[in-house]
Amino acid sequence: MSEAPNRDILFLRGKLNALSAVIRLGHESFTRTELADWAAHVVNNSVLALPYNRAALADLRSGTARVIAVSGAPQVNSTSEYVIEVQRLFQSCRRVEAITALIPEKMTELGIDRNGMEAREYLAASAKAIFLVPLRPTGLPPEEPTPFFYLVEFDDGESASIAPAMLALLRESYQESLAHVLNRRRLPLVRRVIDRRKWFRPSRVLLYLLVLFVLASVLVRVPQTVSAEFSVVPETELISYAPFEGVIAECRFRSGDRVKQGEEVVVFDTEERTFNLNAARNEFAHVSAQLELIARQSFSDPAKRGQVRLLELQKEKAAIEIARNQWYLEQSVIRAAADGVIDLGEEEKLEGRAVRPGERLFELLGDGKLVAEIELDERNASVLREDCTLALYLHTRPESPLPGRLISVSPKPVLTAKRTYCYVLRAELSDPASTELFYGMRGIARVAGPRVSLGYYLFRHLVLWFRQL
Repeated sequence: MSEAPNRDILFLRGKLNALSAVIRLGHESFTRTELADWAAHVVNNSVLALPYNRAALADLRSGTARVIAVSGAPQVNSTSEYVIEVQRLFQSCRRVEAITALIPEKMTELGIDRNGMEAREYLAASAKAIFLVPLRPTGLPPEEPTPFFYLVEFDDGESASIAPAMLALLRESYQESLAHVLNRRRLPLVRRVIDRRKWFRPSRVLLYLLVLFVLASVLVRVPQTVSAEFSVVPETELISYAPFEGVIAECRFRSGDRVKQGEEVVVFDTEERTFNLNAARNEFAHVSAQLELIARQSFSDPAKRGQVRLLELQKEKAAIEIARNQWYLEQSVIRAAADGVIDLGEEEKLEGRAVRPGERLFELLGDGKLVAEIELDERNASVLREDCTLALYLHTRPESPLPGRLISVSPKPVLTAKRTYCYVLRAELSDPASTELFYGMRGIARVAGPRVSLGYYLFRHLVLWFRQL
């Protein structure tokens, strides 16, 4: 006697569970805002209220059946055999308006064509019962054809027996939520954008970041800043070069010695020049004596008047040779052009060495103003404008910049020791005495040009990086 009440209680409990599942599925379908998301919810989650084997949902609004969701598949494979057969079935059953069990007799009664019958035979090979559920969004005019169809397959006879009642309940909820989804898709763009439920979705966050980046690329302006090496050098270069070809006899100072203006630094070997000078003087005296004698004799002997002109030319040649050797002797001593520190390089290799005209002998580091000499790669020449700014960071003091003002730029790039073409910039250092600068100090210069848009700045560096690959 007690088994019948228990069975009734279990039966009622099952009904309540099924009803609560239908209500929950209907409520969750209203939370879907996209048609594809709603269709995936219908075919995958309806199994909680009605156990079925497989389900599919199609969109027929264009007049041609298009499967938009298949249970158990994250994406619809439109080329699969199952999807093709289901689309044939939906296309043939597009005039069905009620929940229908697809059995041959019923399909014949509804006038389903041969394609639909063949598609049904294909599905019946793996399913005991097939139900077709037309879905008409709430508010759709009755004269319009049914736009959506829901196909459910069962391999269990007990589940198929309760399918019409459960599908009717699900159909009511799904048609209302479908109308909500379709009407929302027709809302103006502004209303969809301000929907707070979608503000922080990953796709929306990425869209925000993309919009911000595009706006920043156009509106934000940044300075063009490049780096270049610099060294501290005198404002005026006091470099002495060999005036003629000769041999260095003596260096009176060593590198690092302080010299005063006019002191002798390098002395050439002048023995040969002195000998040539004495020979030229003797020749001059000899020719002068001959010229005087012939000039007196020419008054009485007209035949010797022609020799007078010849001797005068020889005398002029000897005088030129004397002046030439005297110049060599005067230039054989290289003196300091100003007070300062001498830089001879390797002075022990300089003494006794034969040098050519124009060869560097020594550099005088004077006590004048110091400037920064910057080697800027010609690829970064776009920063060179009248309003460009400099910040100089010494290797010995990188924590604070040394202010500088651009005073000159080489008219064209020069080939540096690193085999790169660079513009040579000179910058005036503000109050170099207070910064304790020394000759030869080196560092990194930051050259900032006019401001450009962030998009141009990033694009330029990307292209330069790509060109170097």
